[in-house]
Amino acid sequence: MCIRDSIKSTSLETPIIERENAGKSLEEAVGGWDRIIVLTAPIGYGKTTFMNQLRKKHLKEVGYVVTFNTFTSIENMVESFKNAFPRWKRLFEGNTDESRFGEYLAKKLGGSRMLAIFDEAQDYPPEVFKWLRILNDHCDNLFMLFIGLPGLDDKIASEASLRDRRAKNMFLESLSTEKLAEILEKRIQWVGGCGIKPFTEDGARRLSDSAQHVPRKLMENGQKVIEYCAKNEIYDIDSRVIENALGSVIDVEIVEKQAPEALRASESVFMPTQSVGGGVIQGGFSFLSELSPTQQEIVGLFKEHESLSIPEISQILEKDIRSVGSLIRKLRGLNPQEVARKPNVPYPVVVKSGKGSRAGRIQDLYSLSDNSRRLLTEN
Repeated sequence: MCIRDSIKSTSLETPIIERENAGKSLEEAVGGWDRIIVLTAPIGYGKTTFMNQLRKKHLKEVGYVVTFNTFTSIENMVESFKNAFPRWKRLFEGNTDESRFGEYLAKKLGGSRMLAIFDEAQDYPPEVFKWLRILNDHCDNLFMLFIGLPGLDDKIASEASLRDRRAKNMFLESLSTEKLAEILEKRIQWVGGCGIKPFTEDGARRLSDSAQHVPRKLMENGQKVIEYCAKNEIYDIDSRVIENALGSVIDVEIVEKQAPEALRASESVFMPTQSVGGGVIQGGFSFLSELSPTQQEIVGLFKEHESLSIPEISQILEKDIRSVGSLIRKLRGLNPQEVARKPNVPYPVVVKSGKGSRAGRIQDLYSLSDNSRRLLTEN
């Protein structure tokens, strides 16, 4: 398997970062005899990966784990429950029809506990919840974890069969940049790589930052970067490469979504020449209209200067240094809310380009990303 495949793989064998807090909370719920648990998180937060974690590493006091990736028939669910037991426990099954399966399950479990995990539970029909309620009534050692999108807890609360039995709600937290970087390293090593190569430290950090704390976004962006580097024969992936790779992909996606075929090769996707920050931006790309006036001024300054520090920008624009720092952070794409509100802006607009001696001090320097500079220059 190559690095490209390891980035996007979601197989059970893929190395994962354990959700220690979520695992501990679930363990406490089972230990406290909370038998119906609802866990929700937005798309891409790693709900299925967390389920795989529970399959690989059983919780304390849980003897059996059975998982359901998507809705299946009740008949198939019965078979999955039965197959969770070792073969010798299935030799004498007796009556195992759906209506009396709870009694069968209780007998087979004895003093052991079973955790049943239902992924994408928001898609389950009402009759399944009714059947699971019957299992809940007849099998005291069966614990159920329903995993799904936000709103699942409301759906289960609206189901009369489970409304009064729900015991605990959980929310899967997003991952830190450090945890995402750890996922990247583990996946590279999984396929025989050394350390984080071909990524540099700042490249791995920038890719992790680009995911905005969402594991699936890390996978998607990583896939784009690897394909970009393979196409352009790039073997050392630093932060500049990350920004160019993701910027070029974002640029294409914006044009394809916003412009008809006849306009894609025309100049109509550009704005007229405009004055910004004391300088003139020739043929600025339309994303400028979505930036605030001060952000536009900052972009104009970067058109005139190769690199600038935050104190220099603050002095030139006569703006509070903290406000400038906040705006630079937003232009770097490090504010998830800002990025979500402005999908047409090809973040990062501004990147950290190194350090330099300014006013007798070593300061961080910033510049336009290569992609932004290209978009803002009319050929």
